[in-house]
Amino acid sequence: MVQISSLQNPRVKAIRRLRMRKYRTIEQRYLIEGPRIVHEALDRKAPVEALLYCPELLQSEHARAMVQSHTEMEHVVLSRGVFEGLSGRDNPQGLAAVVRFSHVPLKDLVPGPDALILVAWQLQTPGNLGSIIRTADAAGAEAIVIIEPSVDLYDPLTVRATMGSLYALPIAMAQGDAEWFAWLERVRCEGVPLRVLGTSAHGSALIWDTDSRGPLALLIGSEQAGLPDSVRSSADIMTRLPMAGRASSLNVSAATAAIVFEVLRQRRSATPPPA
Repeated sequence: MVQISSLQNPRVKAIRRLRMRKYRTIEQRYLIEGPRIVHEALDRKAPVEALLYCPELLQSEHARAMVQSHTEMEHVVLSRGVFEGLSGRDNPQGLAAVVRFSHVPLKDLVPGPDALILVAWQLQTPGNLGSIIRTADAAGAEAIVIIEPSVDLYDPLTVRATMGSLYALPIAMAQGDAEWFAWLERVRCEGVPLRVLGTSAHGSALIWDTDSRGPLALLIGSEQAGLPDSVRSSADIMTRLPMAGRASSLNVSAATAAIVFEVLRQRRSATPPPA
């Protein structure tokens, strides 16, 4: 156990740097904060390196019990001033953790026979990425693929928006279109009949008229530009949501949720959509 009472402590300075993407990438670590997300990380066996806590701020009996029951990683006890200096919240709850990056290379992702994989291209907003990860978890998706990530998977806002779902399913990274195409070709050559559904406000087919059963990858475009032609070309069909009002589109996370749960509905239904 380590006890720290100064913001000038080198360990504290190193942890504070994890608030910046540059240093997260260098260190391959990030900071999470709050009893709920820490509980999810521990419960899902995420690679937690250290628990950081302030006894004065740690009011929850559940949080205290969690700290006491997890002795397999380092414990760092912080004074109130130090914890508040590290915290990204107005009312810190006294518990945080340092966690190692846990995404996997795309080449290591092997889809199952009924896989639902969400594939996000160049999302730019942490909240949208986090919400989509949470939606994928809620719908029982097998994995998420992030192509050419603009937003940081480990940004505090992304992590917070996942509400713990960050640790629920594999997340793979692809550094460019070529890596995505190579993986897709390999998977199909290995006998997995993975279909790719693209999403667009101008898609040729309504999602509820599209058979979404069987192994499926769902392509999601960026907030501003959608899917580029290079990525669209990997789609077997481009789908859209029905829009009945004056709004021509939805926020990307809302649209993704609507489409994903239509996929889930179809998979639980005995009747396929009309041909």
